[in-house]
Amino acid sequence: MNYASHKDSATLLFTDIEGSTRLWEQRPETMPLALASHDALTRQAIEDNRGAVVKMTGDGVYATFDDPLDAVLATLQLQQALADPDSTHGIGLRVRCGLHAGVVERRDNDYFGNTVNCAARIMGAAHGGQILMSQAVAGPIHERLPEGVTLRDLGSVRLRDLTNSEHVYQLLHRRLRRDFPALRSLEATPNNLPQQVTSFIGRDLELRQASRLLAGARLLTIVGPGGIGKTRLTLQVAADALDNYADGVWFVELASIIDATLVPRAVAQVLGLSEDSSTPFAQSVCAHLASRRLLLVLDNCEHLVDACARLAEAVLRAAPDIRILASSREPLNIAGEQTYVLLPLTLPESGSDAQITARSEAVQLFVERARLRHPDFSVTDQNSNVVAQLCARLDGIPLALELAAARVAVMSVDKIAERLGDRFRLLTGGSRTALPRQQTLRALIDWSYDLLGNTEKILFARLSVFAGGWTLDAAENVGADPDIARDDVLDLLTGLVQKSLVVPDRQGERFRMLDSLRDYARDRLQERGEAAAVRTRHRDHFLVFAEQAEPFLEGGPEQPAWLARLDQEHDNLRAALASSVESADHTETGLRICGAVHRFWLYRGHVREGRRWCDEALANAAGSPPTPARAKALNAAGALAWRLGDIVAARSLLEQALHISREQKDLQCEGRILGNLGGVAIHQTDSVAARAFLEQAVALHRALGNQTLEARVQGNLAALAINENRYAEAHAPLTRCLALSRSSGNRMIEATAMSHLGFLAQQDGNYTEAQALHEHALAIAREFGVREFELEEVRHLGEIALARGDMKTARVQFRHALTTSKEIGNPLEIALCLEAAAALAVQVKQHRQAAGFLGAANAQREAIVAPRPHGEQKQYDAALSACREALGESAAAAAIAEGHALAPEAMVANALAWMEC
Repeated sequence: MNYASHKDSATLLFTDIEGSTRLWEQRPETMPLALASHDALTRQAIEDNRGAVVKMTGDGVYATFDDPLDAVLATLQLQQALADPDSTHGIGLRVRCGLHAGVVERRDNDYFGNTVNCAARIMGAAHGGQILMSQAVAGPIHERLPEGVTLRDLGSVRLRDLTNSEHVYQLLHRRLRRDFPALRSLEATPNNLPQQVTSFIGRDLELRQASRLLAGARLLTIVGPGGIGKTRLTLQVAADALDNYADGVWFVELASIIDATLVPRAVAQVLGLSEDSSTPFAQSVCAHLASRRLLLVLDNCEHLVDACARLAEAVLRAAPDIRILASSREPLNIAGEQTYVLLPLTLPESGSDAQITARSEAVQLFVERARLRHPDFSVTDQNSNVVAQLCARLDGIPLALELAAARVAVMSVDKIAERLGDRFRLLTGGSRTALPRQQTLRALIDWSYDLLGNTEKILFARLSVFAGGWTLDAAENVGADPDIARDDVLDLLTGLVQKSLVVPDRQGERFRMLDSLRDYARDRLQERGEAAAVRTRHRDHFLVFAEQAEPFLEGGPEQPAWLARLDQEHDNLRAALASSVESADHTETGLRICGAVHRFWLYRGHVREGRRWCDEALANAAGSPPTPARAKALNAAGALAWRLGDIVAARSLLEQALHISREQKDLQCEGRILGNLGGVAIHQTDSVAARAFLEQAVALHRALGNQTLEARVQGNLAALAINENRYAEAHAPLTRCLALSRSSGNRMIEATAMSHLGFLAQQDGNYTEAQALHEHALAIAREFGVREFELEEVRHLGEIALARGDMKTARVQFRHALTTSKEIGNPLEIALCLEAAAALAVQVKQHRQAAGFLGAANAQREAIVAPRPHGEQKQYDAALSACREALGESAAAAAIAEGHALAPEAMVANALAWMEC
């Protein structure tokens, strides 16, 4: 007999009473009577329409129908019966209903399979009084609906089983409520929970237990060995808890992070926070979460357990409404932590018949995954004992079961079990059950590894050097050598994908390994004695990649695509940098990578991290002869220090870079450095030096024929003229800048020129033209993803609105600019936004507030040694004069001093709060 293939096509109905817990608390005497009436009405509606009750679920029902129309009519009858509160003893029961049809597995008057799970999830997406159904139900009954009954297409909904979306319809009838809030789907609450490609099987008890523990704990850590299914359970617990967190559920994947200091940064990135030069990431995360209600999911904490523990403890102390759900191979061991030990999937008892064997969670998972490779696979009387033994020998570990199931396409279950048994005896030397779970998982991976061909084994080990995934090109460059021809890598990689040892993305453009497999492969690489050689090829590949990207980071139509590629490869670049700075033999590599990608760090808000890499690379190269690479790294460090507000250090670094570039006669690098020195000197109001640096840079770029870099410096010359209040002189360099940027197709530099022209138009009182120019520049900044330039344009648009007397728009724009300035950590822009807020406060006659903003801006400028140029000083003096006139000298001075004394975080928070009003 074939038990797992005992299948029926059925339509399933799930119902549930919305808010039943609250009703029990409010009406404890009446609820038993109301629930009894509910049960009777429900059973009658089902049986009147030729359905069968599978089970009552406490507050709902689970029923099956042969005809989907009967299921629809039963739900309609039930909802109409419950519409009258008198039928349920005066308690209005709002019942949500979900219908789905498909193939189910019947065992002992119960049903199993994905169809059952999907029906329950559709019901879970509904609101009380609402009837939802899938396309599988709606399609067959669409033309058969009785008069007065229609369907409303609600479109595709991503259900909380985290797998595929489902097309959902709502049943409409004149006696039923029609309009409801958004469905309780993954889209209904902010979240970034990743979609899963396989179904969630078993773990019903664990899901209920973990969900209950999470409801009563600030921190729940799901603990278990590698491959046990911690991440999948964590995701499902998080998905089911979405309704409890108004500010969402946010998933932070830590597996690819090597450096523990980057844990707060990874969380900040998921939360949409960026660097603040004066605030550590951990502090920013705590401040952001302090007033929010959300669930933070930290996945794969084991290799970063100390850093995760510190951050979790800080968050829990700072944010009373935050819950943390973590997965790790060991507890975080902090106060208030609730741990939940995840055990293997349930196994069939020894000697069980095929029917009982097929019910165990381990066998269900094995069968489901095996059918992905062999659609007709099932548990039968002939193979049930072997399947049970195989699952037992794999200890019910999900990853082990999935790896074994992948072999069903080419091997019988008997052969799989036979080979598996051999490998376990070889590795354990005795009883498997006495060994730690990790060793059991390693034994399984050993077995899977032994099934590979020799060249597949070599490539598998070599791929472990990648962090965060890789492309085919990277695999070919790093994996190929005299033992593996480059042309063979594609076929070998395809084989590893087919054997479930490598996972492709949906587009098939990038690949990755599961964490435990990568650890195993890394050990094999070490055993082969070629780890150093492969890491060198990895480092060299990403050096080439970084230097390929470098020219596109200057601007142009391909810049966004290259920035996106650098986003994807950032972990690999980190690994390459870490490898280079750890070795005195590879100092040039670290310097070259830093010099090549520093603009990526600038554009994407990784300024502090980039500065740290530059400092480490430069320190590693200390004492070595000066080289062009050292000059480029010093230039990068100077540019990053400038953005962090460390102006004095920036100028020193850039002057060192200039000295080396001139020694090396590297004219292109010299021109870049001179341009940066000119920008730093402008911020220091050192006009003489700024002009000298910029004019030298123009001459070099023109001589070298580099239109892009000359255009950028021409824009800086225009900025210098504007800062010195010599507006007429700005037009000539701007004209040149526009011509060069347009001829070279560099739209970002063109946008910079437009921004300057917009400022000049504003000074002439031509606000319409000024606004159009700044809006055009802003659109380009957003297209290219350059947030720093975006915030400048938003601030300029606020200034135009203020000049036009549109206080509401000005307030919105200034607040947006200040928020972004804080997120990316640009201290000079923070000062400029505070001064803009002061100008706004003067206009609305809130002079004390204005004086406080001026004092705060002064403190910010003093901290970064950034005096005001002529135009900004003029605006400051006007605001200061208005405050003194309105408040008096003494009161104005006191307000300025009060603002000056505020901590940077407090002064920004005050300004944002004021502009929110």
